[in-house]
Amino acid sequence: MEHEGHRQRMLRKFEQGGYMPEHELLEILLFNAYPRKNTNPVAHTLLETFGSMKDMFEADVEELEKIPGVGGSVALYLKCVAACTKPVYSLETNEAYLKNYGDFKIFSAKRLRSKSEEVLELYFLEKNGRVKYIYSRSDSELHRVTLDRSEVPGIFAAVKPFGVVIAHNHLMYGSRPSSADDNFTVELAALCRLHGVKLFDHCIYASDNDIFSYFGADRLAGYFNA
Repeated sequence: MEHEGHRQRMLRKFEQGGYMPEHELLEILLFNAYPRKNTNPVAHTLLETFGSMKDMFEADVEELEKIPGVGGSVALYLKCVAACTKPVYSLETNEAYLKNYGDFKIFSAKRLRSKSEEVLELYFLEKNGRVKYIYSRSDSELHRVTLDRSEVPGIFAAVKPFGVVIAHNHLMYGSRPSSADDNFTVELAALCRLHGVKLFDHCIYASDNDIFSYFGADRLAGYFNA
């Protein structure tokens, strides 16, 4: 069936680790609730009604049941998922505020110090400093992580951030940036300028006592910033 092929394509996209907007993630989440039904319309209706997955998860069962195509069992399924994800939303987005460059270092250190492979993270901020969305990527390689630059405009369009902080870790040789780190920062800065997003910093974590800051090193001046 056509929707079965669509499901497989969506699952492959998720498995490959590329950026997926909320409606696609919710569509996949609903596969288990609707084994033989196209979940795209329900996913769009839920997000149009509640505004985001976070707000949808906070809705009451009665509110969820009012959505066309959502019955009691699906509403309870979503509330069960909400119970599982609540700690994650609380830790990574709802309660995190980054208001200065010291905060950037502390937050990146907290998230990266226990990593056993290189990880790249983008912290998307609202104007008041609240972390609106965290993009985290690893290539399952010890000393290398990449980001498909073509994904970034889609993330900007979906998240609509005021600013962004880049963070990644080095497992060897300290926090000194490589030429690849420099090139990546320049490319992302250009994308930020194009989309009207402020690039606040790029932090490289090697240890709690060794964190490089592009801003602190005065490497974000001029052509780096919007």
